[in-house]
Amino acid sequence: MVPLFLSGASSSARETATEIFIYSNLGVMALFSQFFQSKGFSSVEIGILMAVTPILSVIANPFWFKRSRRRGGALVMGTLSIVSAITVWGIFLTPTFETSLIAMSLFAFFAVSIVPISESVVVPSLRSKGKRFNMARAFGTVGYSATALISGIALRAGFVMIFIIASVSLLTAAAVSRAYPSKRMLGRSESERNSTPLPVEFYLLVLAGVASITVGAFGSTFLPLLTSDMGYDLSSVGFSFSLMALSEVPFLLFAEKIIDRIGNTRLLLVGIFATGLRWFLTSIAPSFPVFLLFQALHGINYIVVYYSVTNFIHKNFEENKAMRALTIYWMSTMGLSYLLGSVLGGVLIRAFGIRRMYTIVGISGMVMAAFSSLLFAALRKRGRFTNR
Repeated sequence: MVPLFLSGASSSARETATEIFIYSNLGVMALFSQFFQSKGFSSVEIGILMAVTPILSVIANPFWFKRSRRRGGALVMGTLSIVSAITVWGIFLTPTFETSLIAMSLFAFFAVSIVPISESVVVPSLRSKGKRFNMARAFGTVGYSATALISGIALRAGFVMIFIIASVSLLTAAAVSRAYPSKRMLGRSESERNSTPLPVEFYLLVLAGVASITVGAFGSTFLPLLTSDMGYDLSSVGFSFSLMALSEVPFLLFAEKIIDRIGNTRLLLVGIFATGLRWFLTSIAPSFPVFLLFQALHGINYIVVYYSVTNFIHKNFEENKAMRALTIYWMSTMGLSYLLGSVLGGVLIRAFGIRRMYTIVGISGMVMAAFSSLLFAALRKRGRFTNR
C-alpha cells in the first residue's frame, strides 16, 4: 500500500518523492571515497574502487533498460532500490581492498541504474500530466543536499551512519515506486521495427557532455582527499557537497526558460567552461570559506550539461528512440566519464600531486569548452549541425 496522495492522477507528488530519494542515495555515495580513505586505502586504490560504478554502468544500464522495456520501469526501479539497500552493507563490512572491490561491484551493478531507470519513468509520467520535469528535479537536488549535509555531520558518530542513511533512502524509493501504475513498455519486436539511427546532433552533444562530466567526475571523486590535503575538518566534505547540490536549484527553477532563450548547445558549452573554471579556482583557494564559495559554481556545471542533453532527448525523440538515446547517454557519462575521472585521476594524482592535478584539469576543461564551441560553430556553418 502507498499513500493516496502519491498515486493521484494529476499530482506530481510521486515523481517529486522519487527524485528526492534517488538523489538522497547519491548524496551518501559521494562520501564513499572518504570512507575508503578512513580504511587506509591509497589514492590509486580509492580511484579503482570509485571506478567500479562507471565500469559496471556500461554493462548494467543496457541490461536494466532492456528489463525496463519488458517489465515496466517502476517494477525495475523498486527491485534495484531494494537490492541496493541490502548490498550497500557489504561495502561497510569488508575490511580489505580486495573484498571492498567485490562488495562495491555487487552494489554498483544494481545502484548505478537507479537514477537512469527512475527518470525514464518520472519524465514521461510528468509530461503525460502536462507538467515539467525541472521542478521535480529541483526537489531531487534538495534531497541530495540535505542528505549530504546530514551525512557529513553524522560522520562524527561513525561511518556506519552514512550506510544507515543510504538504506533508508533506497527503501523509501522502493516504496514510492509502488505508486506508479504497472506498465510494460516496448517489446523487442516493436523496438526492432523502430530502430532508425539517432541524429548526429545527439552524438555531438553526448561527446561534449562526456568531456565535461569527466572533468567534473575527477573533481567530485577526489574532493574528500583535496579537503584533507588542505587541512579542512572532516565535516567539510558534507558541507561542500550540500552547497554544491543547493547551487543547482536556481538553474532548475528557470531551466525551461533558459533553454528556450539560449538553446541546448550554448547551455552545454557554458556548463563545460564553468566546470573547468571551478576546479581551477578550487585548486588555489586560500581558505575554507573561499573554497566553499567556489563550489557554488557547481550550479552551472553538471546539472546544466545533464539537463541540456536529456532535454534534447525528451523533446525530440519518441518513446523508443528516447530509451535508446538515454541508454547511450548514461553509458557514456556514468560509464566512460567517471571511469576516466576516477581511475586516471587516481594515477595522475599519485604522479603529480592533488592540487596540481586540480589546476591542470581545470584549465583542460576551459580549453575543451573553447574547442567545442569552435567545432559546433564550424559544423553549423556547413549545415551539419542544426541544434541551437
